[in-house]
Amino acid sequence: MISADRPLLIPFGTADPRKAVDVGANGGRQGNLFCLEPARPEPLRLHHGPYDFRATPGLGAASDTETRLTLIHHHLRALCGLWDKNQRLFIELYFAFITAELDRNAPTLTAALSDFDNLYHYRDWAFSALRPLPRAHIPTDDIDDKNTLYVAVDFAFYTGEGLIGVIISGHQTATKSRVSELESLRHAGVDILEIHSGSLQAGGAAYLANALPPVFHKFWIGEILPVSPFKPAAIDLLVSDEVSF
Repeated sequence: MISADRPLLIPFGTADPRKAVDVGANGGRQGNLFCLEPARPEPLRLHHGPYDFRATPGLGAASDTETRLTLIHHHLRALCGLWDKNQRLFIELYFAFITAELDRNAPTLTAALSDFDNLYHYRDWAFSALRPLPRAHIPTDDIDDKNTLYVAVDFAFYTGEGLIGVIISGHQTATKSRVSELESLRHAGVDILEIHSGSLQAGGAAYLANALPPVFHKFWIGEILPVSPFKPAAIDLLVSDEVSF
């Protein structure tokens, strides 16, 4: 699916992927375009910006890890469908999963940071978790083609090896057209992770932790030290153009 010489643009946080791409192509606001460069082995993590915080509620000083993580949490939740409670629940439980995964491994993570004179706390590794792209639209053919087929998923993740599309399903049987769309994603090399809405609501973070494949767990592996997405004056700067790494 990913060309050897052309990036893949994935609009997210929108109901109109073509408009998002057109606006970006004309030099407009590009904060909700993920640009996946060819042959990039690095996963997309929470510490990879930029983030477009202009529409994020409760934006304020982000001076510590918990506040910064909450800011990103609220930002991603704001990108979900306004009336889509399952998408919003997924974000809530995903951040609960991140915290639980860190707490479960706290002794090991704390020991690994012991040589840095309390510069880091084990929870600083939270920003190494994979970054979800809410309401993502994945192109399944030539991205320069005006007839490009965009397939909507509830969330997209990039693992460094490929894309995962998260689909939150309900009790209704998927239509033939939806089945065909998801098959086109699979044919393009996207892994589809189906999350059942009833199980998500009933099982909470424990269900989500079991449903997420191993690549989501112990997300700090491969990272040398914790990295924050917030640099000096970051909130002013993180409104730049397109999400690319």
